[in-house]
Amino acid sequence: MNTDITDPWCGTDVPESSNDKCKNCFEDSFVENQTQHIKLADSEEYLEKLYSRLKNLQKASSKKDLVTSLFEAKEDSIARLITSGCKLETEEETELTSNPLIRHIAPHLQALTANELVHLLKADVLQIVNESMQEEEEIDIQTLTDKETTNYQSKE
Repeated sequence: MNTDITDPWCGTDVPESSNDKCKNCFEDSFVENQTQHIKLADSEEYLEKLYSRLKNLQKASSKKDLVTSLFEAKEDSIARLITSGCKLETEEETELTSNPLIRHIAPHLQALTANELVHLLKADVLQIVNESMQEEEEIDIQTLTDKETTNYQSKE
């Protein structure tokens, strides 16, 4: 036995016991000098039961193989999705830059994602009022231009 520096027994050499007479047996065998194996009375019956169980297991292995292959395919697809580097977030779910002051003063007005921003814009009353005023101005301008064109045509 070679000793190492990390030997916990600090280099004490233990002689290796070599029994050339017994290569395929235990050192502390409780049965001495028994060379012939004695079969039990019901060993043939026991072996037949074991073989029948083995056949049943081999028949059901096709179902287990199917489940195992489906599980492996699922794990492979999950691993492929994780390692592929594709974005699982949609463009609507990407985070927006936020103003910390507005977020502190009025957090209900600060959108965190683009999807939230759409809902905030729908609920923005000032924008709705502003758009309606612009539409009214466009209608007024259009009516004025229509009147001017009719007046110009009537003068001719």
